[in-house]
Amino acid sequence: MKKIVAGLILLLAVFATQAQLIYTQEHLETLSQEDLNVYLDRAVQLQKSGRTLNIVGASILGGTVLTIAGVALTATDDWALGAVVIAFFGGLAGFGTLAVGIPMNLTGKNRVNRINALQATSFNRLELDLKPCAQYNLISRSYQPGLSVKIRF
Repeated sequence: MKKIVAGLILLLAVFATQAQLIYTQEHLETLSQEDLNVYLDRAVQLQKSGRTLNIVGASILGGTVLTIAGVALTATDDWALGAVVIAFFGGLAGFGTLAVGIPMNLTGKNRVNRINALQATSFNRLELDLKPCAQYNLISRSYQPGLSVKIRF
């Protein structure tokens, strides 16, 4: 049983590592603006999903606390088992939702910041190279000095 659990954790770690490779700085620098916009849309969607799960998890926990407080105010033995069940499943659902939502929100936020920083500096990538060269003139049958202009953007 321990080997199966360890194998599943290792498999999940491999998938999580491979998923993070496309958002590395080296990989993002090689992409075009259109591809960066696609990755930015995905990162924003991940961040929004994380925020939504955080709101839902906090609402579930708040509702659980209010329900338990309401049952405690009535203080009847008939509702005691129900309060324990509500507390257990409500807390489990709330904390589970927050446990998924918080990492999603933070990961999406980091990816959005990384892509935005790269896009902010991408407009500074206009490079102009002036290099001396020699052009062959067919009429005079000699080389004439000149400049070659190379523009990269």
